[in-house]
Amino acid sequence: MARAKGRTVSGAREAILSAIERSRGSRVTRPRYRAPAPAVNDLSSLFAAKASAEGAQVEAIASPQDVPAAIASALDGANAPPRLHLPVNSPLRALPWDGAPGLAVLDAAPGADDAALAAADYAIAETGTLVFFAARERPASWHFLPGREFVLLSRAQILPALEDVLALALAQGMPSTLNLVTGPSRTGDIEQTMEMGAHGPRHLHILLCD
Repeated sequence: MARAKGRTVSGAREAILSAIERSRGSRVTRPRYRAPAPAVNDLSSLFAAKASAEGAQVEAIASPQDVPAAIASALDGANAPPRLHLPVNSPLRALPWDGAPGLAVLDAAPGADDAALAAADYAIAETGTLVFFAARERPASWHFLPGREFVLLSRAQILPALEDVLALALAQGMPSTLNLVTGPSRTGDIEQTMEMGAHGPRHLHILLCD
């Protein structure tokens, strides 16, 4: 009886909606939403400003070849151990690590007191957000394990808005995992006091290269 009553209510609803549609005449085609253009033409400058405002450290380097020396210098400046965790099958292992002789590169999963390196797939200028697609050589869990994360980002990978990233992801085949990282991990849930490193790195160091 309940099913019959449900069908009757549903049928009456459809009839009412159909009558409304007929009274309105032809269906109005809504224009496709377009995100507003960034306020500046230089996407890398906008991204750096937004990422810095969110607590990330952004450092410009000339090329990926400068990554080892930049990481060694950053760890030394922070009085952090000269150790970097990097997945054993990561393409970033091809960088000239011998250029930073005091830096040990480890393939074990990092801990809360460790540093790790990843390469971003894209970045969003509008919000200063890093975008990571799922990849075999870059476990998604590594974005949550280390206390300090270094990220290599090319200026050419910076897009204006999230909609641009999603359009590319759909065109390439939406990945099983999509990580969006905006600044260091933080939370204000406990007594409204900001705590860094709540669910991931306490420090985020972006190496921005040409």
